[in-house]
Amino acid sequence: MAGPWLRRLGLIGAVAMPVTVFVSIAPADAASPRPAPGMRVQDENMKCTASFAARGDDGDYYFITSGHCDPRDGSGWTYAQGVPLGTITASENEGGNIDAAIIRLDPSIGVPAGDIGGRPVHGVYASEDIKVGVPFCKLGSVTGETCGGVTKVRDDGVIEASVFSLNGDSGSPGYVKNLDGTVGAVGILTGSPDGDDNTSYFVPVSPLLAKWGLRLLP
Repeated sequence: MAGPWLRRLGLIGAVAMPVTVFVSIAPADAASPRPAPGMRVQDENMKCTASFAARGDDGDYYFITSGHCDPRDGSGWTYAQGVPLGTITASENEGGNIDAAIIRLDPSIGVPAGDIGGRPVHGVYASEDIKVGVPFCKLGSVTGETCGGVTKVRDDGVIEASVFSLNGDSGSPGYVKNLDGTVGAVGILTGSPDGDDNTSYFVPVSPLLAKWGLRLLP
């Protein structure tokens, strides 16, 4: 269970939202930027970060993000300047290592980018593969790419790293950089200790792929 030390990093919007927020949503078209990991995703109340891109066994495309970003009201998610992205079709948020959701992309989106800041995703590392001291990075929609080192791997698989993050970075992909210029997928940013922006926690992504029938895009 999450204790009082854990600060979730979704950015909560204003309670009273103007009706025009729905009017201003733009359709996805050739002029819209291709959605990619590390971008901001939002609904009418929350702003978070898209984690790894994946394709499901059902043939649809998805972005993973944090479960605590899900308002559980079936609302649509957007990216860029209000471009429709999709809806959350599965989520979990019980604290600890259980904090993830998947956004199923609208067919109009097409195939999203899978690379992390230009680095292809090659391989998925389980928590037991990650050792203390290993260089570790995340790509957030608020703070961009920040890197540090793994400081702890908890018994439940959550990875603690000396990586800077702020509100709105929830869902950021956490990864290690491989020598060949690719990255290995490790986790999803879930939060930080209260008052410490230079420490971040990541829930493991590996178990989610099997649970939800996903394959990460390169």
